[in-house]
Amino acid sequence: MALGFLKSVRGKASQARADDSATAPCDARPERTAVLSDIEELGIGMFWATDADDRLTFLSQRALEDLGQDGESLIGKPMAQAFRDIDNEPGAPTQRSLSFKLKARSKLEEQIVAFEGGRSTTRWWRLNGRPLLDPTGKFLGYRGSAVDISGQYFHEAQVARQSQVDELTGLANRRKLNERLTATLAAFRATKRSCALMMLDLDRFKQVNDTMGHPAGDELLKQVAQRVTAIVKDRGEVGRLGGDEFQILLPDMDDRGILSDLANRIVQSVSQPYQVSGRRAIIGTSVGIAIAPYDGIDTDELTSAADMALYAAKGTNGGTFCFFTTELRDEASRTAVLGDRLRD
Repeated sequence: MALGFLKSVRGKASQARADDSATAPCDARPERTAVLSDIEELGIGMFWATDADDRLTFLSQRALEDLGQDGESLIGKPMAQAFRDIDNEPGAPTQRSLSFKLKARSKLEEQIVAFEGGRSTTRWWRLNGRPLLDPTGKFLGYRGSAVDISGQYFHEAQVARQSQVDELTGLANRRKLNERLTATLAAFRATKRSCALMMLDLDRFKQVNDTMGHPAGDELLKQVAQRVTAIVKDRGEVGRLGGDEFQILLPDMDDRGILSDLANRIVQSVSQPYQVSGRRAIIGTSVGIAIAPYDGIDTDELTSAADMALYAAKGTNGGTFCFFTTELRDEASRTAVLGDRLRD
């Protein structure tokens, strides 16, 4: 196996350097072969190689064992298809995709990838590798090593997920929502795209929580999260800010007709009776809507606008939705000035 690997690693480049090596005072290749053989026999190293088309041509025995029964089926596969990137996973490091780096013939340094095959759990590898060129500069493929970091990565991903997910409902929490909103608005400003933000506050939730108990209140919040998520689907991201407050981020949406229909469906769905702890519970919700860039261009402005719209909706006894208007901001400013005068 070690000799096969050495041939795979050195390939045509070794043959091209044969004449030069013959004149060298000392040839270290036998010693290097022995070292590689020892490493493989001890099960220490995980090595891989590709051809000029970025197809896997070699995986060391330790690598095959780590990947499980599907490992051998990877030989001949494009490496970017055999392993997937992790850019969408919680806590994932910021890195160029594997496909991009391979096409650019860049060095792979601490590249994190995932493999999902014969095992019931995902394996995460940290790859290091470099392109191999012959003396004329012709690209021959990649040669590299791998380290299984599954235990460490899984733990770090869990910690990252817990910091971004509401433990009760499984929705995005306030931190993740703010990060996502900030990133979305920054990207959309450059392309002049719109984005809507809905703020939800449950009506009469405190009454249910006080009379039926906190466990019943928690169960009710879970059911509300399920209903709202079922309506929004893949049009946006639903999150829980805390307590009985929810937020919905809706990229590329500024049509008031569509937003009105969506908000009305949410109000109607949340208002339907619930079965909680064997008892019937009825609540409602109020919805405030703000649209970027018209109502705000950054996170604070848009959130403030949606909050003012929510406050206006609750002011009509709840169970409805309201869009932000400049009049709401003017009224809020007048109220703030009046409050300052009264305090003086």
